[in-house]
Amino acid sequence: MVVGHGVRCLTQLAELPELHQMMRQTCRDYAQKELAPIAAQLDKDHMYPAKQVQELGAMGVMAVEVPESLGGAGMDYLAYCLAVEELSRGCASTGVIVSVNNSLYLGPILKFGTEEQKKQWITPFTTGEKVGCFALSEPGNGSDAGAASTLAQQEGDEWVLNGTKAWITNCWDASATVVFATTDKSLKHKVLVTMMNEPI
Repeated sequence: MVVGHGVRCLTQLAELPELHQMMRQTCRDYAQKELAPIAAQLDKDHMYPAKQVQELGAMGVMAVEVPESLGGAGMDYLAYCLAVEELSRGCASTGVIVSVNNSLYLGPILKFGTEEQKKQWITPFTTGEKVGCFALSEPGNGSDAGAASTLAQQEGDEWVLNGTKAWITNCWDASATVVFATTDKSLKHKVLVTMMNEPI
């Protein structure tokens, strides 16, 4: 261990467990073979890599932390980080697609959703045939969730969303959206609602 200016740094990295090494190598190989050769063209043509996203879904990469019972890989956050890092080496855009589907779309549902919601909104999004997106940012408020001006109002058994979202990664190809809204703007973070929304 090296110590200097109150900072401790490890001089030797711990070895990754075998399962994580396999995830890293699999994603590295896939990125080099399948993503790197097409990355520049995808960006230039503003194309969505549908075939590759489905292949990544078949590899378990589109739902790394989702339990196997819901169709995911059932792995941990380290495996997810390794997958995104390696895929991004080949194509940063594809890395972002994978990251948004795993963390920003599936993550909140996995943590806060009911079992019924998980089956409806997670399982179909584990294969790469469908991807989700995350609508937090607003033109006037950026990504400050407490300043959200999008209102969620209950009307009978339905919730009605009224507001504007911007900079929604994956939105052009998403089949569902996690939308952040508030029921009372004056309460800021105290009344923050996350809604599931299918495309209109």
